[in-house]
Amino acid sequence: MNSPTDIELMQQLRAGSEAALRQLIERHRERLFRIAYGLLGDHDAAADAVQETFIRLWRHSRRYDPRQSLSTWLCTICARRCYDELRRRRRHYATAASLYTEAVNTDAMATEELLALLNNAVATLPPKQRVVYRLREIEGFSAEETAAATGMSADQVKANLCVARNKVREKLQRYGI
Repeated sequence: MNSPTDIELMQQLRAGSEAALRQLIERHRERLFRIAYGLLGDHDAAADAVQETFIRLWRHSRRYDPRQSLSTWLCTICARRCYDELRRRRRHYATAASLYTEAVNTDAMATEELLALLNNAVATLPPKQRVVYRLREIEGFSAEETAAATGMSADQVKANLCVARNKVREKLQRYGI
């Protein structure tokens, strides 16, 4: 027996099915958490953002347009929630320089260290650039999906992505990467 599609689960959810909501949560929470954690850099804040995303799904299920991917719609809700949180914080995370005070030898660097450097470089980006970079480069969203998720135009997404890539590249080059 095939598992129900997102559209079928959304129809059930609109009819009040808590079981459908549980299935949707199970199906989409990991990706949403990766996005939220990548944007917020805090486990508890990411978990809160994901929870809020599913609360909004429950409350506003009638707003969902089945012609749109549910995954993209949920990522849009989650990314906007994270973006709101980042704007509220109005602070930047510690830079990679504060975590790695010595020059790093790329040949000897473990994968975890490379990922840590990349994550720290991305974490220093301003909120708009961080959201765009995470969605495009890490989650693999298209420019159009990123625009929908952030409320930016496709041109704004491209411009923010270009600046973000350059900033990340500059930060990583400081460490010889």
